[in-house]
Formats: sequence, C-alpha cells, structure tokens
Amino acid sequence: MQLKKYLAIAALFILTACASETEEAVVEPVTSTATAQATEDTRPNILFIVADDLGFTDIGAFGSEISTPNLDALALQGLRLNSLHAGPGCQPTRAMLMTSMGYTQVTENRPPLDNGERDNLLSRDWAIIPELMQEAGYATYMTGKWDLGKDAGYTPATRGFDKSFAQINAASSFFREYFFDPEDLGFEENGVSVNIEDLDEDFYVTEHYTSKMLEYLQASEEGKPWFAFMPYTAPHWPLQLPDDWLDKYAGQYDMGYDQLREQRFIGAQKAGVLPDNSSLENFTSVAEPWANLNKEEQRKYARSQEIYAGMIEYLDMSIGRLIAYLDESGQLENTIIVFSSDHGASGGENGVTTDPNGPGGPKEPDHINNSLENFGKRGSFIDHGVGFGEAASAPFKYLKSSINEGGVRAAAFVHYPKAVAAGGVSQSYISMMDFLPTFMEIAGTEHPGAGSFRGREINDIRGESIWPYLTGQTTTAHTEAYTVGWSNNEDAGALVQGDYKIINTLAPRQRGTTDWRLYNLVADPGEHQNIAEDHPKLLTKMVAEWEANWQSAELHTRSEL
Repeated sequence: MQLKKYLAIAALFILTACASETEEAVVEPVTSTATAQATEDTRPNILFIVADDLGFTDIGAFGSEISTPNLDALALQGLRLNSLHAGPGCQPTRAMLMTSMGYTQVTENRPPLDNGERDNLLSRDWAIIPELMQEAGYATYMTGKWDLGKDAGYTPATRGFDKSFAQINAASSFFREYFFDPEDLGFEENGVSVNIEDLDEDFYVTEHYTSKMLEYLQASEEGKPWFAFMPYTAPHWPLQLPDDWLDKYAGQYDMGYDQLREQRFIGAQKAGVLPDNSSLENFTSVAEPWANLNKEEQRKYARSQEIYAGMIEYLDMSIGRLIAYLDESGQLENTIIVFSSDHGASGGENGVTTDPNGPGGPKEPDHINNSLENFGKRGSFIDHGVGFGEAASAPFKYLKSSINEGGVRAAAFVHYPKAVAAGGVSQSYISMMDFLPTFMEIAGTEHPGAGSFRGREINDIRGESIWPYLTGQTTTAHTEAYTVGWSNNEDAGALVQGDYKIINTLAPRQRGTTDWRLYNLVADPGEHQNIAEDHPKLLTKMVAEWEANWQSAELHTRSEL
C-alpha cells in the first residue's frame, strides 16, 4: 500500500530533513474538459484541507514536536510552501480563497450584531470555487467551517456544494452542546439546520467532519472527478478533546512558551522550511516572559497547550482515515491534496488569562466552565494564549489578526506525485487568491471573467494559476512585480511588491497607525529591520501604490486575538 510507504517516509523525517528546492517534475498534462467529456474523465480529484488557527511550525514536517505522521508523510512526498500568504483572520482568508479577490471587495457588510461581530456575506457578484468546479463537471463536497454568511442563498448548499455538513458561523463547540445561541448549534447539512437531537451523545466535530466526507466520497459517482473542501475547525478555540485524548501531552509544555519558541525555531531550521535569512536574534515577544508568570498562570497556559497539541494530533489521525480510504479505493494517486492553515497562529487568551480586564478575559456566560479541572472538556471555552501562539509563529512577527508576517503567512503543502516533485520547499510568494485559478487549470478550464454566470453578473478575479510553478514548468509562482495588499481601515494597511513590504499598523490589539515602515522580506522575513530611511523613493512609490489601489479595497481586519 502507498500509505505504508508514506508513513515510512514520515518516520525517516525524524532523522533527516528535506530542504532542497523543487526539482523539475515530470509533468502529466491535465486532460481538457472537452476531451474528458468525450472519453473517460481522468482529470484528478482535488482534496483541499484547511486547519483553523494552526501555527506555522505546528506540524512535524514544519518543525513541531507534535505527532503528525500522516501530514508529515504527505508533506515530505510533496512540495512544502513557506511563503503562502492568507488573510489575517478566518473569514478574510475564506473570502480570498473562494473568490480570488480581496476581502472587503467580496463581502456584503451587515450591521454589527449584538456581540459586536459582523455577519458579513460572501457577495454573489463573484463566482466561487465550488460553483466553478460544478460547471467544469466536478462533484463538489464540503465538511467543515464556512463562516461566509448564514442567510438563505449564501450558505454552502446554495453556493455550489452538492453535499455539505458545515459549521456556518465562526466558532462552535466541538461537542454536542450549545455555545452562542441556546437554540442553534451552528451546523447545517445540505442547507438544513442540524438539531442537537440529530447528533450522537459522543459527537466530536473533527471525527464527524471526517466521517461525513468519507460518506460523501464513498457515494460519489464512479468515474466522475470530485472537489472536496475540508476546512476543519481544529485547533481553533474552544480547545476541546475527547476524554481519552486529554492527557496525551501531559507535562510536555511545563517548560513554557519561551523555551518552546527556541525549540520550534531549531526544528523548523532542521526541516528546511524557514525562509533564508530567518533569525530569532531581533525577535521581540509581545507575551509576558514565562519566568514572570506565577505558578497558576503557568499551569493554565501549559495545560491549554497540551490540549491544543492533542487536537492537532487528533486532526492528523482523522486525515489519516481519509488518506487510507483513498489509498484502498485506488484514488490516492489521482488526487491532488492541498493542505494549509488559514493564517498564522492564534494568540487568544480565552479562559487562561487571570486578568479579568485582559483581552479575552473570564467573561463567560453561566454555561461555560473554564476551571482548570474542566480545561478541554464540555463547557470549556479556552485558547492557548499569546506566548504559545508566538512559539508557533516565530521568527515571523505577531499572530492572527495582524497583517505582519506572523499573521498572514500560512504553512502549506501540495501532494501529487504524478506531477509535483517530492521533498521540495518553495520560497516563492503565493497568495490564497491563487488557488481558484489553479483549480480551474487543473480542471481543464478557466474563470469565465466578468459577465453573466448562472443568471447573475459576476466580476473578474485577481489571482493567478500557480499550477505551472507547482509542476516545475516555471521557476517562480509569479513575476517580480506581483503585488498584494491588505487594508485594516482607510488609513492602515500593508502592501507587498516583489521582495519588499510596507506596513503602518501597530502591534496586535492596538488601534491607529505608525509611520510607514519598509522591509525586505528576502533579507529579513521576520520584519525586524525597518529600512524606510534607506530607500525613501521606493517607500514613496509603494505608499502611492497602496493609496491608489488597496486603500479600503483589499483585506479588512476586524477580529481580535
């Protein structure tokens, strides 16, 4: 079985690390749509797996101590991407991915909800991946977190998925219990709300997403290619695990996040996934030094990180179930697997901070029990804190919700031995916006461009196909002039053009702007050396570009850590 071979490779990774650039691959041309329809359809399946709030070094193939043999095997038999850039939060990334455009351009803003959040809808002015894959003749399935609108006409069942079991909102319990709405679990299956009575007593959502996708794939029409989207909710808060998984990492993080940050950096170096010139030399943590915490604080943070690690191992085990099925059914070799986090690591303090006025402090409703004894169980609503979030993002600056590199750089890999060479690490700049046109090329078609689509008018896209790059036909994913921007609000944002990045935002949780800073991401991927004074003309040019094209027009950061 190929699966055994892949697991053996993952074991070998413990002793050695792959750091080579991509070798030129033997490319099998993708069958065109017309040819596929005239003969047996041999176009590859596409399995896109997204982990929620996963940090850059949280899996073994990227330097982690967490046991992830299934993901490691796939990553090491594929191409690891160390410069994939996403949005700074869950919803912005999903909007970028689905539309190949920037966040504020593709969402219909709604009035703030009672809790201050916004239930933005993914506009129907853009054709999204599942709709386009349906048009190309693919079956389309989804299990996982949607977070792109709850209203009729905006949910997965009405945006192109043939079958779906989806968490519609931003977060829900992993167990059979209510959190935000006492009458709404937050799940839909094929457009119908799921009631609590519909779920087994031992329901655990990571297991359920996996079983549902297996159910959909097993019932799939033979000979018809499929696109499967699996945006898992692990390891997003609330950090929760089945009882028999709670203590798998007991005691492993008692040394604290400062030491783990050093260990992860060394592990990522050995794995060969850090960009050239990465360093912790000038890294400045925004977390309180571990030694300054009292014993109670240390125990809470360490325990939350133990549960976080267990969630990642459980996720890996679940993905292993899918891979085993694809292998046994003979579909693995004809399935392109893309795995990615949706952004940088979370630094949420829910349930772990001892400061009642601190971010995410203990402001829980009565039905939430964040006592240390209940960490990870039903009723707990904890995250793992800024310090452990930084440990998974360093040497990059900051975390989720930031448009610094630690917030928008996501660990990812592509596995397809037929055409993607094994063992490489890509340092080429890639955006989440690039996956839609890439999948179109794989399917033997392309985005229709601005015009009429399914009875509505749609707009064009910004991303570019990276399939020629992934398959070794080109040496870079984009030209040197490739430009991507983000906008926090009308005054604050960032822009990357070629090797350079400008940014004027403050540290996480701070409002307002600074003077524009300039970084060379090739020489300084951690954004530690501001070179604005050395290159005033370049700075002026890039600021003018941002003001003309990205100000209030690309990504919008609204979520707190």
